Amino acid sequence: MNDTNFETLFEQMQKLSTTQRLRMMNLLAATLQTDLVQQTDWHTALKATYGVLADDPIERPSQLPLEEREQIE
Repeated sequence: MNDTNFETLFEQMQKLSTTQRLRMMNLLAATLQTDLVQQTDWHTALKATYGVLADDPIERPSQLPLEEREQIE
């Protein structure tokens, strides 16, 4: 779509009622979200990074001794 067609489309949308423009915005937002989810595909990214630290497990070190403090009176 070139700039002229886009401007024409925008002008036509400006003629719609507020309710119709809001509906159009919701439809555009829904399709954009679908496009973004397909592009990022977080499931694939999660599967690719799952188990990266399997050979280097996270270990909690033993707890240090508590520091002696003055009694509260």
